[in-house]
Amino acid sequence: MNSQVAILILAAGSSSRMGKIKQLLPWKGSTLLENTIRTAKSSMAGEVLVILGSNAGLIKESIHNINDVNIIENTKWRKGIGSSISCGINYLTAYEKDIRAVIILLADQVLINSEYLNRMIELYTRGKKDLIATKYGHKTGVPALFDQFYFKDLSKLDEDHGAHNLLKRFTDKIYTLDTFGKTFDVDTQEDYNKLLEMNANKDKRF
Repeated sequence: MNSQVAILILAAGSSSRMGKIKQLLPWKGSTLLENTIRTAKSSMAGEVLVILGSNAGLIKESIHNINDVNIIENTKWRKGIGSSISCGINYLTAYEKDIRAVIILLADQVLINSEYLNRMIELYTRGKKDLIATKYGHKTGVPALFDQFYFKDLSKLDEDHGAHNLLKRFTDKIYTLDTFGKTFDVDTQEDYNKLLEMNANKDKRF
């Protein structure tokens, strides 16, 4: 375990394109969010934070039985995903003084496994890279690991473009990793249906 690395799970959105609470959609005996939390907890990260916003009360109740997770409520969640990142970073810098790096992860990236998160942590721990992002074709995105050098910039985010602009600004410093198709996230009912179908087809092969 690396006590200096935290994972920040973004789960504050209203799921407007889905039309229902996306974080609570069933997935492998639990929910999308709970699955992501358990993946983060099984990694080598020393701290796991979940940023809630819309439907915070209902979602908080659904994960109340998960221990050793800090649940932070972003009261400015309507301003977009950037406000949730800054909310989490501000909490870390105020209360978790030993944290030296953070991995930003979306609540619905349920195909990401702990092995992938550990690859990021190991690269950072060995001093190889201090900015590691996930490859999306010709672009980069989350999951992404940021050294504390970038915390000040992350804390200033407050709009709906998350860390993408920051990644663009530091393109020359990014070390990229490929998930080989595991970056799938869920925005619509069609996405969710596809995720269920992918999982069903996988089960049929074994």
